[in-house]
Amino acid sequence: MLTNSGNARWINKRILILPEKDGIIMSYSSTVFDINNRIKSKGSIRHKLAIEEVLLEISNMFIVPVNLERDINVALEKIGLLCGAGRSYIFLVRENGTTVDNTHEWCAEGVEPQKNNLQNIPCDVFPRWSEKLYNDGIIHITNVSALPPEAAVEKEMLGSQGIKSLIVLPLYVSGKLAGFMGMDNVINTGSWGKDDVSILRIAVNLIGMGIQRKRAEKAIHVGEEIYRSMFQNAANLITLVDKKGIIVDCNSRVEELLGYRQDELIGQPINSVIFSDYLKKLQESLEEIENRGFSFNKEYRMVQKNGKPVDVNVNSSGLKDENGNHVQTIYIIEDITERKKTEKMLKESENRYRSLFQNNGAVTLLIDPDTGDILDANPAACSYYGYASEKMLSLNIADISILPKKQISEELEQAKSKDINHFFFTHRLANGVLRDVEKYSYPILIDGKKLLYTTISDISDNKKMQNELVRAKMEAEVANQTKSEFLANMSHELRTPLNSIIGFSDMLLTQNFGPLNEKQLRYVNNISVSGGHLLKLINDVLDLSKVEAGKMELNVEKFSISSSVSEVKTLLTPLASKKSIQILSMVDEKLTTIRVDRTKFKQILYNLVDNAIKFTPTGGHVIVDARVWEDGAKITIKDTGVGISKEETRKVFQPFTQLENSELGKHVGTGLGLSLVKKFVEMHAGRIWVESEFGEGSKFIFTIPLNSNN
Repeated sequence: MLTNSGNARWINKRILILPEKDGIIMSYSSTVFDINNRIKSKGSIRHKLAIEEVLLEISNMFIVPVNLERDINVALEKIGLLCGAGRSYIFLVRENGTTVDNTHEWCAEGVEPQKNNLQNIPCDVFPRWSEKLYNDGIIHITNVSALPPEAAVEKEMLGSQGIKSLIVLPLYVSGKLAGFMGMDNVINTGSWGKDDVSILRIAVNLIGMGIQRKRAEKAIHVGEEIYRSMFQNAANLITLVDKKGIIVDCNSRVEELLGYRQDELIGQPINSVIFSDYLKKLQESLEEIENRGFSFNKEYRMVQKNGKPVDVNVNSSGLKDENGNHVQTIYIIEDITERKKTEKMLKESENRYRSLFQNNGAVTLLIDPDTGDILDANPAACSYYGYASEKMLSLNIADISILPKKQISEELEQAKSKDINHFFFTHRLANGVLRDVEKYSYPILIDGKKLLYTTISDISDNKKMQNELVRAKMEAEVANQTKSEFLANMSHELRTPLNSIIGFSDMLLTQNFGPLNEKQLRYVNNISVSGGHLLKLINDVLDLSKVEAGKMELNVEKFSISSSVSEVKTLLTPLASKKSIQILSMVDEKLTTIRVDRTKFKQILYNLVDNAIKFTPTGGHVIVDARVWEDGAKITIKDTGVGISKEETRKVFQPFTQLENSELGKHVGTGLGLSLVKKFVEMHAGRIWVESEFGEGSKFIFTIPLNSNN
């Protein structure tokens, strides 16, 4: 029924019928009872029963979660329906601790989902909310539109989602705030009472427990996988042995180390794969594990399946049960067979080194480069320096070297970084005598420290001999210089009488002063030819002497290379024609003029072309090729002669050397032509060389600057 205020109330109306008269009801009486509270009480009881049913169902889901994602979504739906929400959801904090994601969501019919729009939200977007949740507080907003101005950010964000009221509770996992659970309404405003809050509290705790259990199971699973992976893929053999000494587990390295498959070794006693000589050592190790819990770096010899021995290093530790009793032993077994071989070889090497060091007839020292201390000295060293062995090992290298200590330290430091060092020193013997020594040293590593292995040879006598040779060489050079100066000064005295002989013999040959008979003509001609040959010989000797004496001067002038080549070609064409040899010339058009000593340049060309003609057989040809090269000229004289052997090319520019040819015979001359050519080229800061193979002809090549400043 409705009250005057318009509110509906539940009532119970009873009607009492009064006695009839003549079968007609004359009157009745009614009583009205207000049962509004009773009806509400029954509804409350039904609601509480529904709450208990939902909580029981949620509890069963999260005690042992099977499908956590599904269970959370089911719980959100039941709680949302029970509490009359438009939407219920879970937000979880990411691993970075700075953002949250809407991970789970339930929406009532007609309510638009927001999950996809609420990802990677900064935790500090609502700082007041974060602080409240961290303090285990509840955020309960009954009317979003009524939020105060200081909550403008919250009002705007909630309003954009159409939220009119909401409630949010913190979600804890492993005692830490991991996110929050909430409900909101997008249709009506309103609040949730104590029962709703209690339901949400219980539900969020159950969900937190479910997430915690699932994470723990995952961590355990990952941990087991990591352990198994480490166990199976370890670099060393790992075995697990029970208290009776039986192998209960081992990794795959067993086949590599011992030759057994895993299933073959599991179930076997550990003693069966250890040499009997080491069983006592194994028992001592087990006693050590009982007392200390571990036993490290124990070396054993194990037996492979094929019976062969293998040396191993073992680290072991005991595994205890919950009561602290030793139940198993884990052995980590490292193959050290190669290391033992290396150690044996190293020991043998050390013995050989010691034997060689001690028995070496050469003076040998071992020096610390950091201090200069003599760490070892062989008997030959003690004998050479005149010290007893004990005294020798107490000395520093500065005690026997006469160099300043600072210089010794610098050289020792330098020697550390070089593969081999070669020095010359003066050392002082025990009797005070100074001896010149030659020292070779190289760094070696001994016990992790770099030392200098040093051998010393006495070179005092050799040095004395060298000094005498140097003195003799200097005397010879002085004598040679004196000779060159003498010959240079004799130029006029030698040439003048010879020119007279040649001049008068040539005049007689003209027969202007009377006829000569045949015999007289032949004799006079011999005088003229021999005189000419002698003059050329004297000119070459004198020119070479001038160069060696430093009295040869350059008269530098600018001239055409092409014209000089043509002049030389013209001069030598008659000689070439006698052997039907062609002289060809090619001058680079870019190579116009050169500024050098013209006379010597022509003499260089003349001697090289003349030499090529001499060693070219009849019918051959000689080519003069001149071209620009870097900042100078490169001139090549090529012939089609018989070539020069490699042995003769090494001495072709030596003075007084003549090349011989089995086909063309020995040529007359001084043997100074090529030597003078080389001297003249080098006076112009040029270079000359020969390229030839026997039977392939020869190429004489020289380079000369276009502008000589000498």
